[in-house]
Amino acid sequence: MIKILRKQGWMLNASDKIVTSILTKCEENGGLCPCIHTDIDENTDLHCPCSDYRLKDKCCCNLYVKEDIKE
Repeated sequence: MIKILRKQGWMLNASDKIVTSILTKCEENGGLCPCIHTDIDENTDLHCPCSDYRLKDKCCCNLYVKEDIKE
């Protein structure tokens, strides 16, 4: 099972279908993010939630989405 990381300002995608699909792909990939990363280097951790999400505040696969901030 993929460990869900909750960061301030982010939430899981509201679509159960998208979340289930992404997590299924992660499990099939041994926990690796199903996205294609073009800027991979030796410091990039592709285990979901990947280092792009944890460190760069980007989620390419759309598992995590920015919360709408209403003022």
